[in-house]
Amino acid sequence: MNLEDYIRNVPDFPVEGIQFKDVTTLCKVHASFQE
Repeated sequence: MNLEDYIRNVPDFPVEGIQFKDVTTLCKVHASFQE
C-alpha cells in the first residue's frame, strides 16, 4: 500500500506557493493503520 495515494494535496494553501498535505484523508483508510 502506498500511503501517499491517500494524502490529499491542496495547492496554494494557506498562501500562494505553499502545497498543503492533508492527512485527514489518510485517517479514513483503516488499512493505513495496519502498517
